Amino acid sequence: MARKTSRRHTQGDASRRTILDATLRIAGERGYVGTTMSLVKKATGLPASSLYWHFQSKDELLADALDHGWDLWRERSPRWSTAPQGAGLAESLLIELRNSMVGLEDEPGFWRMGLMLALESGPAVGSGPRNRFLQIRADALAVSREWWGNAVPAPESLIATLAQLTVAALDGLYVRQQGEGSAHLDALLQRLAIGLADVATRMVAAGSTAIYATPAPAPAPPPRMVLAEPDSGRTKLLEAAHAVAAESGYEGASISRICAAAGLPASSLYWHFKDKDTLFAEVVDHSYREWSIAQPAWLPPPPGLSWQDQLRSHMVVTARSLVERPPFLRIGYLLLLLRRTEPTPGRERFVGVRRQVQLLTTTWFRDVLGEGTPADEPEHLSQLLMAIFDGLFFSACLDDSPWEPGSFADLMLGILSAGIGAADLAH
Repeated sequence: MARKTSRRHTQGDASRRTILDATLRIAGERGYVGTTMSLVKKATGLPASSLYWHFQSKDELLADALDHGWDLWRERSPRWSTAPQGAGLAESLLIELRNSMVGLEDEPGFWRMGLMLALESGPAVGSGPRNRFLQIRADALAVSREWWGNAVPAPESLIATLAQLTVAALDGLYVRQQGEGSAHLDALLQRLAIGLADVATRMVAAGSTAIYATPAPAPAPPPRMVLAEPDSGRTKLLEAAHAVAAESGYEGASISRICAAAGLPASSLYWHFKDKDTLFAEVVDHSYREWSIAQPAWLPPPPGLSWQDQLRSHMVVTARSLVERPPFLRIGYLLLLLRRTEPTPGRERFVGVRRQVQLLTTTWFRDVLGEGTPADEPEHLSQLLMAIFDGLFFSACLDDSPWEPGSFADLMLGILSAGIGAADLAH
């Protein structure tokens, strides 16, 4: 009889793992709202009674799926050490950063799902999974804080800043991998390790995050784009699509819900847009144009102003705007994180926007650094700049301590400047 009970227990554990694996996969394809118990039932081939025997609700299932994914990733990825290794600070940090990025190709579903929950925050999304991911994130921050606390003699407030910056940068590199793949990843990790180590040293010396004594004043952003027809049906649909997706994700943003939010009949959507995918592509495009017109131009620094001061001024404006969560980023990240066999037009538009911004910043770095700069350095600087700004966006969505734009720009400038011309770290 005991053997029978043990067999049933083993079978129960196996079916539970099957359910959790399927849930992570489906949530990666469809988000919170688009993941249903019926889809999980179909994917696993298990009866509904089995699902509800293990999990009382979808909210509980998704929360446990996050834990399951987190546990799987930790089994595959080396743990951060409790103290820096015998090498220098940057070399020790690089080991830990590489450990954190191990297994990206094996698809850490908890990471994808957690970042998507940062974007799906309306009443249609249960609190259980988000709270579970916040706890996972708190655990990751605690590990980073412990490591930095052993690495540098700094007050707890500065250690917490270094930990939060490290986790945000890793989030940004994960997001970058969704659009650009793993090309140049190790080069970016090396540059990040050198930069974080230099920033930490400067913060300890200064006793604060203000590591540049005379920062250039941030320029006032130019006026935002004025809509030609703010009350047109097309504009109302664009605004409604963003609002509904912010509450319920891409799958939950149905045509009927979007039209109801816009106060328009469904026929009006098809008058302006071919379908829902085309509508969201235009949301990305329209919001990006509105956002970009308010950003400083990537021009050579004027006489008397260093490129570092000009870059810092630029980053202050950009950091402030990202904390406001512009729609093109919120929708774009959702579409970037969703795993689809056929990419949506909106995702392709967002990837195109990112390439356009990266080309602008790469060209700017190449111009200001001048001759003698290694050929790939401007591109790596541009990629790291974008990745850390990606991380800033998610940090603003998830973390209790918001970033002050000036302090963030100081730290960004320190990271980017430190690695210029530096030799590769030893593998």
